[in-house]
Amino acid sequence: MPSDGAVRLSDVLEPLLNAAEGSDEDVEQAVGLVAEALAALGVLVVEASGQPVPGASDEKAVLAALNTYARMLVRLGRMDDAIEVTQLMTRIGRLESRPRDPRPPAL
Repeated sequence: MPSDGAVRLSDVLEPLLNAAEGSDEDVEQAVGLVAEALAALGVLVVEASGQPVPGASDEKAVLAALNTYARMLVRLGRMDDAIEVTQLMTRIGRLESRPRDPRPPAL
């Protein structure tokens, strides 16, 4: 953490970046941890107008943070890292859209 008390986005995202090579369950758990950290820091997901997005899910908040991080990596010329982050975003999007409570098929 920087000495001025600021929190780096990479530090907040670290649990998720570390879980990227793990199982879907590892990634889902890391999404929860990062979402909690973002909430604790008072981070809001906002629209282009600057208004908070009502009912933003944990996944949406984390995806917004990852998008910001990927864009920063591109500006720094770290294209390979940015591609990895966008691949992680795609994976989280797939996890978000799958059923949360899979039930066995009816006989």
